[in-house]
Amino acid sequence: MKNSMLTLALATSMIFASCVDRKTNDNGEVELEEKNQQVTPEDMYQTSGQEGETSPEDLAEINSAKKVINDYFDALERGETNEAYEALSQANSERTTPSEFAEKHANVETATVSYTTDPQVVKGANGTDVKLPFRYTILTKDGNTMSYNGSAMIVKSSEEDADYKIQGMTMTREES
Repeated sequence: MKNSMLTLALATSMIFASCVDRKTNDNGEVELEEKNQQVTPEDMYQTSGQEGETSPEDLAEINSAKKVINDYFDALERGETNEAYEALSQANSERTTPSEFAEKHANVETATVSYTTDPQVVKGANGTDVKLPFRYTILTKDGNTMSYNGSAMIVKSSEEDADYKIQGMTMTREES
């Protein structure tokens, strides 16, 4: 009931304000007020409102990079080491051989990922790089827990239909 009364009061005040403020000529037509404003070149650039705010394009890139990291750790958790291996770029130092990679990550029971500080997106002639700060915790099949904190560099070449790949992770193991 209270919401209905507030809505009715708001609608009434808007109608009253729009009717009172109208200027009409002798024929009953609404006269529009002309305003002469000079537009400067700075006014022509649209901004999102705040300096440092992430653009929608950058947010899409960040979300794509986060998906690569999430998919990577999900694959490790499921024991799909070939799928995780494919998420690594050719230049990644972790990308030894598929069998060595599988052996190194065979003991993963669960993986938990959380994103920490703001990511950085750099677009260049060769593609897009996203530096993605995050933290992950691995629970091994023998019950050990290991937590790491740092960042990953996720890259996408400028080729059409290119996918993001993990170029590298700079992680520091946390003391438990």
